[in-house]
Order: sequence, then structure tokens, then C-alpha cells
Amino acid sequence: MAHRRLLFVAWFMLLSFLLFPQGGKAGCSHDSVRLVTGGLKGEANLSGYFFPAMSRDMVHVDPGFGGTFGGFVFFDFHRHFGLQMEWLYHVRMAYVHQQDHKGQLFYAGFEVPLYWSVQWVLDRCDRIFLLFGPTVEYGYKAQIFEKNDVIDLYRKDDETQLSAMKDVSMGWSLAFGYEFRFGLQVQVSCKVGFYNILDANRSEVEAYPYALSAGLAYRFGAMRGKGGRNGQ
Repeated sequence: MAHRRLLFVAWFMLLSFLLFPQGGKAGCSHDSVRLVTGGLKGEANLSGYFFPAMSRDMVHVDPGFGGTFGGFVFFDFHRHFGLQMEWLYHVRMAYVHQQDHKGQLFYAGFEVPLYWSVQWVLDRCDRIFLLFGPTVEYGYKAQIFEKNDVIDLYRKDDETQLSAMKDVSMGWSLAFGYEFRFGLQVQVSCKVGFYNILDANRSEVEAYPYALSAGLAYRFGAMRGKGGRNGQ
């Protein structure tokens, strides 16, 4: 319940930024752009898991395609620097092969990345940006569909009180994008976990998630006109 309350508060804050963006005048100059803006984004993702200590013959995961939807708030502190926080909902797929067994892994969860932004505004007032920073993810469903059986990876064992997989993961994310002066963005990103997501067998086996994404976003209040420092 605590996770759901935090997510509700996060989405409420995001909607308030989108509906009531902070003031500012039109123009490319950094003095006239809005300090706080926000938007929505949607992506296709390709995700899987690394098992660094195990051979491919024992277990390996082939990546699968999924989708991502969410929103973001951008703080434009400087002509070349900013801060961006996102709230994302993921559906991810992968294919698990373990000796003679194979199945399809379905994952659904929420992610909160915090990015440092490096940006360059072009002569025509479009923007190129690079995002990098830590990310925290909370999964609420992870299942493996194997023939007629469904394995719940978050179900805790009655005796050990351990699950096959932890529902919280942490990692690093890197994104690169292009924003048109009217706010439309094209973006690609790469995310790699640095936290072992296994629970029951974490002392013997390590698994780290990764994801590659590409998609579109729209930033409200991003309209820039020529003129000022950024437009020169």
C-alpha cells in the first residue's frame, strides 16, 4: 500500500506541473524559457537479464519486446544543464531457457529515474540533450509462463519467506534525444541494473536486468522562438 500511495502522490505532482506550468516568456533566451515544464512519453523496449556467473548452457534469457508509458518533469536550470525526473510504467517480455525448460517471462512495474541533463540549443531553436543518472524500479508482477504452468516470481516460500525475484531493482540509465522547438522529442535510452534482483538464490547466482528503449515524448511549454542567447 505504501508503494501505491507514493505512486499516487508522484502522478498528482506530475499532473499539476503539466496543467499549471511555471511562467516564462516566449523566446530562445534562457532568461525567457520556463524553469519547470513537463510532458508525456511512450516507448517500445527490448529487455532481458544478465547472468554473469553462469554459462549460457545452464541458463540464459533472450530479450523480448514490450512497452513503456509515463510522464516527466524537467527543471531547466542553465543554458546547458538541467534536471529531469520521470514516472514510468513498464510492460516487459523475455524468454527464459534453463537446461530442458523454457518459458516466457512477463514483467510489469513502475520506474522512477532521476536524470542530469546536458543540452545544446541549435540555431533553429531545436534542442539536443543527453540524460544520465540513477533509477529505481518497483515491480508488481513477474511471471514465467511455461507450457501449462505459471510461476509467480514474487511469491514467497512458506518456510524461507523468500521469493525467486525481488520486486525492487536499482540501476543506471543513459538517454539521448532530439527535441523540436514545439516540444516533440525523439529519444533512445539504455538502462542497466547494478543490483542483484534474485532473492532465494542470490548467494549462488546473480542476475541483472537491462533494457533498450526508443520512442516519442512531448514536453508542454517547450515552445521557443528565435532571439536571445539560445537563439544566436
